[in-house]
Amino acid sequence: RRDFYYKVKEKLSLFYRNNFKDPFYDQKKLLSNTNNITIFDVGSHFGDTVKKYRFTFPKSKIFAFEPTPKSYKKLIKKFKNDDNVNVSSSGLSNKKGMTTLYLSDSENLNSFKKPNQRAWGFEKKETILVQTDTLDNICAINNINNIDILKIDVQGNELEVLHGGCSLLSDCKIGLIFVEWQVVPLYQKHYRHFEISQFLNKYGYDLFNIYNINEARSGQLRWGDSIFINQKIKNNLILKYGKGQGSGW
Repeated sequence: RRDFYYKVKEKLSLFYRNNFKDPFYDQKKLLSNTNNITIFDVGSHFGDTVKKYRFTFPKSKIFAFEPTPKSYKKLIKKFKNDDNVNVSSSGLSNKKGMTTLYLSDSENLNSFKKPNQRAWGFEKKETILVQTDTLDNICAINNINNIDILKIDVQGNELEVLHGGCSLLSDCKIGLIFVEWQVVPLYQKHYRHFEISQFLNKYGYDLFNIYNINEARSGQLRWGDSIFINQKIKNNLILKYGKGQGSGW
């Protein structure tokens, strides 16, 4: 009987996780032992995720990066009275300089990558030049020694952002990475999900879970979000839940 009830409880828990899991709730649990959270929101758009992070981590310091002028102005207006949100018009990439930004009618699709035939809203073929910088350089300038959460939503340019933070990654100074990925590319030279995983694995980061899955009408997976964690967070999970069947690593 005990074994039966354990299995029922496990099935119910799995059902709940598969249907109601929340990446922000999971990030809070993963960083429950961390104080004075520093968050980098790369590709902040209108600030929806910034707002969620402010709610989830009320005492956090958030650095929001949004190179699209209209979105940047809305961010400034939305968080002008919040001293714990620093808004920058720089885009993050693998180098400091000026970079072409391809503009879509749907601003959340703006990208440093040239759109392919699957992308939408690019009929006007509008582009602008924007300033880019790197994670390593931004942290050096602002005397930031550690990023607890690095959120990346940059429409195919994820690996460039990560390449710009190689020093931080090598020193395990980024706690967890919450990143959007694509299975079906929307842009030319669009980095895909397995390339992001392979790159982060080289620095000792493990996939924790996937979220916000989007499927095509055919049922094919198109895109989603993932959380990757560093070895310190992984070791904390092992201490709490152990290793082996049912517990994780």
